[in-house]
Amino acid sequence: MDGTRSQQDERGRQEARARWTMWTWQWARWPALILAVSWAASWIGSLSRGERGQDLWWPLASTVIWTAVTVNGFVTCRRIRTTTLPSLTRRPSA
Repeated sequence: MDGTRSQQDERGRQEARARWTMWTWQWARWPALILAVSWAASWIGSLSRGERGQDLWWPLASTVIWTAVTVNGFVTCRRIRTTTLPSLTRRPSA
């Protein structure tokens, strides 16, 4: 009986952790997307003004970083929604 309860408790903790992670990424992926787009716009604006050299590396690097964070957020939410939560709750995926 203790083994079953322990498994249920562990499953409950895993589900709570998965839901918290999904909630966090559902919120954080949109600001990350906005930052990626704003850095890309800054980089394109600098190029259009004719700037070159060391002034352009930071907007480009920031665009790449925030794009990666955004993609990770969308992928993580999808993975949790379609794989992790259904396996923990034993319900079909949404």
